[in-house]
Amino acid sequence: MNNDNSLRFELNLVDKYTTNPNPELAEILIKEFSFHKINHTKPSLELSQWIIERSQAASKNHNKTALIFGLTGVGARPAIHLKYISINAYCWMSILDNSDHQDAFNNTARLFGTDSDSVKNAFERKNHDFGERELCRVGLDLCISIHNIEITSHHREIVLATLNQEIDIQMMKDYTHHRAMYGSLK
Repeated sequence: MNNDNSLRFELNLVDKYTTNPNPELAEILIKEFSFHKINHTKPSLELSQWIIERSQAASKNHNKTALIFGLTGVGARPAIHLKYISINAYCWMSILDNSDHQDAFNNTARLFGTDSDSVKNAFERKNHDFGERELCRVGLDLCISIHNIEITSHHREIVLATLNQEIDIQMMKDYTHHRAMYGSLK
């Protein structure tokens, strides 16, 4: 899955984002990078640079993670969802580092100046339409991108236990969807 067509696809997405930044493309770029980290493949230089620049800025100002990664603006998810995604990204970091969920909620609450119940609500919130924890899963992709995490078998077990879904399931849905939507970019 790491061939010239994939790398060209990523380059085209980064170019499109550069000329017309929007939240949808920003989320796709995050998920494309996460795809590589889950599969242990190498992203394009352009995608890596796009992520690195934003990750460095987000590490200095976690409260502005959604803004830094371009997830805000016209066509964005509601502000509360963006807040949840940002909180979830940092909560996932604690969980992937083997913290139990309550410790992760407490650590993330301190980081964001809120209470652990608010973090827990953000992390466990289900999408009302599909009953899935979409904001938690997007937060996982953002976490992987911010912290440049190579997903291990242990991480896979943690994700499965937390989301009741293997990490590859949503990843492949997103991968297929992105190519269906943007595969004709030139």
